[in-house]
Amino acid sequence: MEWKQKIFNQLQERNRQERDVYAEIVKHYNRLTENYSTILVRCTDQERDILTLRQENTDLQKNSVSVAGLPVNDKIKTLENDYMKAKDEILTLLRERGDMTKEVISLSRLVKERDEKLYSEQNRNQILTKENVSLRQRLESAEDQLSALKKVNETIHDEFQALQLAYTQLEERQKELDATIAVLRQRMTEKIEKKCNALDEEVKLHEKRMEEDVKRKLEEAKSDFMTSTLSNLMTSTTASITHLRNANQDGKSNGSVFKKNLDDCGDNELHAIQFHPSGSLIATGGSDRKIHIWELNAHNNQVQQVYVLTGNNSTVTAIDFDNENANLILGCSEDFACRVWGLGDQRLRHTLTGHGAKVFCAKFVTATLIASGSQDRTLKLWDLQNRQCVRTLFAGSKCHDLVAHDASGSLISGHFDKKIRFWDARNDSTKCELQLQAAVTSLSINREKQLLLACSRDDTLKLIELRENRVIQTFSHDDFKVASDTIKAVLSPDCAYACAGGNDGSVFIWNTTNGKIEKVLNKEHSSIVNAVAWHPEGRFIASCEKQRRAILWGE
Repeated sequence: MEWKQKIFNQLQERNRQERDVYAEIVKHYNRLTENYSTILVRCTDQERDILTLRQENTDLQKNSVSVAGLPVNDKIKTLENDYMKAKDEILTLLRERGDMTKEVISLSRLVKERDEKLYSEQNRNQILTKENVSLRQRLESAEDQLSALKKVNETIHDEFQALQLAYTQLEERQKELDATIAVLRQRMTEKIEKKCNALDEEVKLHEKRMEEDVKRKLEEAKSDFMTSTLSNLMTSTTASITHLRNANQDGKSNGSVFKKNLDDCGDNELHAIQFHPSGSLIATGGSDRKIHIWELNAHNNQVQQVYVLTGNNSTVTAIDFDNENANLILGCSEDFACRVWGLGDQRLRHTLTGHGAKVFCAKFVTATLIASGSQDRTLKLWDLQNRQCVRTLFAGSKCHDLVAHDASGSLISGHFDKKIRFWDARNDSTKCELQLQAAVTSLSINREKQLLLACSRDDTLKLIELRENRVIQTFSHDDFKVASDTIKAVLSPDCAYACAGGNDGSVFIWNTTNGKIEKVLNKEHSSIVNAVAWHPEGRFIASCEKQRRAILWGE
């Protein structure tokens, strides 16, 4: 690779430059050392020659006394001259030696400095080499990461192109679906208009038949109705309750107890039953998604279906009537919604949506205010005038039933977490909570708002005094079993009795004063009794079971 070769060439060039400087110094040092050795040898030879000459001079001086003549003196002078020359040469060599010694010392110091610098450069070179190796490793790692990122980028790019293509196709598909939806909406609008027109015609015919039937019944019952008095009605009610109190407690129905089956209550299971505040109508609802309205003739105990309310998309779970004006009926369903119909025209007035799961209960608080509880762990208050949810209460547990404590919006709710919650109308929090031993399936409150009946999964009913929020009576029976989380129990209008259905098809009636079983109505239902209702005047009990049957009990 180019960058590797470039770094290698730079290192070689730096090594050559630093090595050449030291090479010249070492060469000069070696030359000086050789000269020094040569001079040292020559000095040694000269000293030896001087010693020899001195010895010869001594000998000659001794012989000069005995020997006369000029040639000897000339020879001595010649030797002396040679000696002086040699001495001068030795001095010169010694000076040169001193100079060389100084130069050697200077060069040695320079060599030492160069050696230290070389050592420093070598250390630096080692550090740079290590850094170079580390950088090479990092570079290789970065190259690997770059290669991986390139592959990932290519993959993402391919996926993006595929998603872009899919998005384009989906966008085209959405345009097609929007066009189809527009066409279907137009068709649906036309069909709804046709259906509404047909329903209007059917309602008109039904109203006409109802008017004729009412006129006929009024003519037949005119004499009896005119002679009836309030005291006779109360006497009849008291006689009915007294008879239930004195009936045998062996579980068998007494022969004087009136039983009336409501035929054609629906195609599937029944989950809800309720009396109109006037007592003249009974409403039933279940898994056929319809609410059946029955007319009760209290004089001859005859019951007949008068009309059916439709509009639900799933099982009807609870029913309630408007107690103020008595002209509205409320139904909640497993399709996450509540609906309100008018009793006069049987038209669907309101559809209240907003819950996120099944709606188990719904009650009129006032004629224009509705409360509902759901499996989504919330309670909602609905304003019918504005057709919107005005409050949402977060309970934290699914709500099986609720009752209105007062007209201001204070609620009492029963939940799966075994708690009864008392809600403050001024804020979204609970005033207090009452813990039971099992999940609460239903609540029933008396007209004076002083007593509350709670049914729970531990196969008991509990009567609660609302001023102190304490349990004052517990009702149970060996054969009474609560079969589901939405079994409904009810208090009698005078709070003298509590009633609930069991899983064996029996209807149990307890005396609220002593807590003892008052009557067991059995052998009529063949499956679980899901709900019971008490006639506003206390004359009848209505019960519905899982297997499509509703029964009206009375004297």
